[in-house]
Amino acid sequence: MRTHRQLVVYESVLQALHEPGCPFCRFLKEFQTARLQNHSMENIHGVCNFHAWGLAAVQNAPAAAQVLIKLVAEPPSLSEADSACDVCREVLSEEDLRLREFVSRISRPDVSQWLRGPAVLCIPHGTKLRTQVQPVVAARIDAIIENYRHQLGQELQHLRDEPDPDRAGWGAIGRAAEFLVSQRGLHS
Repeated sequence: MRTHRQLVVYESVLQALHEPGCPFCRFLKEFQTARLQNHSMENIHGVCNFHAWGLAAVQNAPAAAQVLIKLVAEPPSLSEADSACDVCREVLSEEDLRLREFVSRISRPDVSQWLRGPAVLCIPHGTKLRTQVQPVVAARIDAIIENYRHQLGQELQHLRDEPDPDRAGWGAIGRAAEFLVSQRGLHS
């Protein structure tokens, strides 16, 4: 596999508010990539299916080989494989931190404006976020999810009813997948 490089380094989920898609997915995707690229080799004791392949995709061959030698020598049992993923645990911990960060800054003008504007949230992050906010904000999150559900439904119907392999719009399928289950590898 070729090595892929991380393009953006976010320090706060608020930096991802005006990027396309769910800001939590965007932030965590970059966090996950950074962890796979820069992870301390001695700290990896287990990886799930997704992160094993991710490690192979983003690390240089000697570094990936070093981690995989260790994992091959002492693999976890199949029943422990997904729950023993160090990268999954780090991503979930970072997700919790970023949800709390967002909630703590919800009264900031830029966050309030984003919530009232063309905001996008995936169902998993919207669901987690709405449990941590006041009812009026939870109602706004519900509206954001429903607006995006409607928009995606229209895009997907158009794609289904007027297929043309040369036309733009195939990205709606990926956006629908993110909306339903978040970015690939963030939740199992």
